[in-house]
Amino acid sequence: MESEVRTDVPRGRRSPTARTRVVVADSNAITRAGVRAILERAPGTAIIGEATTYDAALQAVEEHGPDVLVIDLDLGDDTTRGLTLCEEICERFSETHILVLASTLSEMVLVEALRRGANGYLVKDQVTADELVRSVRAVQEGDTAFGKGIGALVARKLGNSETSTKNDLSDREVEVVRLVAQGLSNKQIAHELFIAVSTVKFHIHNACMKLHAARRAELVHRALSAGII
Repeated sequence: MESEVRTDVPRGRRSPTARTRVVVADSNAITRAGVRAILERAPGTAIIGEATTYDAALQAVEEHGPDVLVIDLDLGDDTTRGLTLCEEICERFSETHILVLASTLSEMVLVEALRRGANGYLVKDQVTADELVRSVRAVQEGDTAFGKGIGALVARKLGNSETSTKNDLSDREVEVVRLVAQGLSNKQIAHELFIAVSTVKFHIHNACMKLHAARRAELVHRALSAGII
């Protein structure tokens, strides 16, 4: 289901009627051009800004109010600052969802990115054009999006933690949370568990309430921290 056109973006901003408005933050010009070429082939998607530094990325989000920020956290070779930027954008511009497009997969950075508010994590040399388009749409709609092997890593880390407290989640809620952690959409989870999409939403809502999470990405992080099995 495609999302509705944003109504809170002033028409003076770029492409205010596009369904999916994206800012791309990457220090590599070829990467930015590639992401633009791929995403702008998708109907209703517009690249409304590009940035090569942390300050420019924050300014672009503040100025244009994108639906999605696609960002390499290593802008300026300072991943820590990239993670801080995620947190700041999440707190100040909650309507903008963050998709990390990383050069490499780091388990520590992945977990921290989720903790700081990122909704998805892809690795550049492993992602296909179609997967990038799907991931941007998924995070815009509040879902998580993980590249090849990343969802399994998140789920494995979730299952292997020894600091477990069940937090009163039911067995079905745990199943749903694990599938959310793998990047599955509500529809995919419903198909996997042979239940209705409305039931999936109900379980996610309950899990969020029990783990005090406001977003799916935060739910994944809190489940990781709690070591839910």
